[in-house]
Amino acid sequence: MNEPTQLTFTHIATSELTPGPWKATYVLKPDKDVMLRSMEEFGLLQPIVVQKSTNRVIDGHARVDCALHIGIRELPVVLRDLNDIDAMLLHLQLNRGRGQVMAKNMSRLIRDMLRSGQYEENDLRYKLVMKADEMDLMVDGSLIKMRKVPSHQYSKAWVPVEAPAKATEVLNFIERPPNADR
Repeated sequence: MNEPTQLTFTHIATSELTPGPWKATYVLKPDKDVMLRSMEEFGLLQPIVVQKSTNRVIDGHARVDCALHIGIRELPVVLRDLNDIDAMLLHLQLNRGRGQVMAKNMSRLIRDMLRSGQYEENDLRYKLVMKADEMDLMVDGSLIKMRKVPSHQYSKAWVPVEAPAKATEVLNFIERPPNADR
């Protein structure tokens, strides 16, 4: 294992930070509202991780958005001297550890990293703590491609939230287990 490099902590004007094109996460509005309220009350407690050469955000996109919204002009950052491929990897490692990665975007980033030739599939599997079948799904992408939700015929067992009313007509009744408390 490589020895971690020394971290550089500094402050950067919020306006100088740009989002990284590798963003694979999404923060839901209710969660972002909580983050916003927390930042208003307590300030920014976690530094933003930034690619040193470009000022692109590797980790902390939502925190930067919230900071801009409430007028914080300068943010604490950790600068990392990383190329784009390693920035993608770090983004996935940090966010996957928090359980916030969107599979479709993660799949795209993994394929981009493999196409770069900088990492072999086994190296990425190790670094992202993935089993072989999980990595296969990410590389293949077949199970996470956009589905034709409106035109698909769903069984009574499962209907996605996005399905139009027509698709839910198969649900003539909803079986409910007896419950003495209701």
